[in-house]
Amino acid sequence: AGQVEEAVEQLLQLFRRDREWNEGAAKEQLFTIFDALKANDPIVLNGRRKLSSMIFA
Repeated sequence: AGQVEEAVEQLLQLFRRDREWNEGAAKEQLFTIFDALKANDPIVLNGRRKLSSMIFA
C-alpha cells in the first residue's frame, strides 16, 4: 500500500501544480487507481477528499 499511497500523493501534487498537464493525465490516473482499489479503502477515501477539495476550492 505504501507505493500506491505515494503514487496518489505525487499525482495530487501534480494536479495541484497544473490541472491540465498532459490533458488532465494526473486526474485520469488518480481515477484509475481509485477504481482499482475498494471504494472504502483509506487511500481512496483520503485521495478523493483531497482531489475534491482542489477541484472545488
